[in-house]
Amino acid sequence: MRICFLHKPNDPYILSRARYFVDRGHQVYSIYFESKKLGAHKSIGWCETRSLGKSSTFYSKYLNRFLYPKKIKKFTRDHEIDILHINGMLNSFYLPFSRAKKQVIENQGSDVLRAPDLYPVIKPLYRFFYRFVDAVIQDSKVAQKKGLLLGAPYELNEIIEIGVDFRHFNPDFHRGKARDNLGLSNEAKMVFSSRGMEDLYNLDIVLRAIPIVIESVMEVKFVFACNVSGFMEKYGRLIHELGIKKHLIFTGQIDHTETMPFYCRDADVVISVPSSDSSPASVYEAMACKTPVIISDLPWYQGKFDRDGDMIVVPVRNVDKLADAIIQVLSGRKKVDVDSAYENIIKNINFEIENKKLGQLYKKILQ
Repeated sequence: MRICFLHKPNDPYILSRARYFVDRGHQVYSIYFESKKLGAHKSIGWCETRSLGKSSTFYSKYLNRFLYPKKIKKFTRDHEIDILHINGMLNSFYLPFSRAKKQVIENQGSDVLRAPDLYPVIKPLYRFFYRFVDAVIQDSKVAQKKGLLLGAPYELNEIIEIGVDFRHFNPDFHRGKARDNLGLSNEAKMVFSSRGMEDLYNLDIVLRAIPIVIESVMEVKFVFACNVSGFMEKYGRLIHELGIKKHLIFTGQIDHTETMPFYCRDADVVISVPSSDSSPASVYEAMACKTPVIISDLPWYQGKFDRDGDMIVVPVRNVDKLADAIIQVLSGRKKVDVDSAYENIIKNINFEIENKKLGQLYKKILQ
């Protein structure tokens, strides 16, 4: 098959999908939104690529988007693309211009769970552009239900997870590499967060929990997978008010496959407490490393995992409950069944199985 992804160039999960199909002999193409950082994108064996936009000027960022349809039309026609896989419903504007044989939309959690409520004007637009898709995928029932309400077709509408790549995320490799990089002893407790800095992810709540945690667990570091400059610009005043700077470590951008697994493995607990979520791959990756996780109480995990068995669940934006959960896990007073969580991930959220399902869907709509 000739498969073309329209995507952000550094989305590690789309890149992993692309690599899967390249490794199986398919001709894989990329239409991507230009970025200054293309490291991981360059590692894929693309047949051909096309960038959309080359700078951050007002013209290229906004007005130039009206030129993108012409590029997409030409690229998909010239390369006789079988499947155009568009990542994110917010990019559905380009669907009518594709000359691929079939179009697939991958609903992103925020695209369907948050954006339509924040910007109601896009609801009728979603309903219109869903008319141009041949299949829809998403990573959870929560996202699927919301997509259907917004006009997604009922037929050829499937839940296909990103899946955990166990070649990278697993409990078998040696502990200590991330701690060595951070200068942390084995005795120090490590709380790790790899989620973004958007308000959605409630990092202010995580920061406010730290003074409570350090009253009970003195030797603890909270490690954030983000750049210190951006973090301090947004949360610097709060950090100063709380007096917690010495308990924070910022790693900068972490390579998803080469480095992130070591941080998941070395952490004593991984926290992910957003206000909205669909099916968080970062949580599953921590589980695959047999590391305890603390999550916020959202619908996505229900029916998949045992509450307070496979993970610890806390109310959304509740500082005291989050702090108590972290203390309980770090002190050993509350145990997470990491073996059960690991087995669940292998059976139900497996990279190989999920992408095999995606390949079967591609073939089905081409028949």
